[in-house]
Amino acid sequence: MPFQPLSDNDPDKLQPGDLGLLIIRLITVAIFSYYQLGSQLSHAIDHVWDNGEWDLISQLTEKNLPFPGILALGAIAILTISLLGVLLGIFTRLNALVLTLLSGFILLAPIVLSATLNPQALALYVGLFAALALGGGGRLSLDHALANRRERRRKPL
Repeated sequence: MPFQPLSDNDPDKLQPGDLGLLIIRLITVAIFSYYQLGSQLSHAIDHVWDNGEWDLISQLTEKNLPFPGILALGAIAILTISLLGVLLGIFTRLNALVLTLLSGFILLAPIVLSATLNPQALALYVGLFAALALGGGGRLSLDHALANRRERRRKPL
């Protein structure tokens, strides 16, 4: 008996893979935010409001990168915005690509964001964000909802 793929009778029907993508997005963003981004956000707020010391700026200065203060604040802002975009599923592929590039830079530079971030965890983040960049957010994302809304507007009644 030859292999016959199952036909997809209803392409708009929710599939288990869509729920899996939602869970992957939620867990990845929650873990990255809690373990890596949380401490950096508090250091960034202390640096901006109280002119406190921030280890990330000294690490970027050691790497001879230009404008380390602005670069550190910009990187944390971009990480926060991109993580929020992946969480909500809006511009998922673009946000995941940005997170892939930033995580890859952190891995290759090497920059220490937190004590719990080791190269193996960074490689895992790079892989997860790259997979989301290639595959998208699935049907349980704002991207899919907005695309369906746009498609319904185009169809004549």
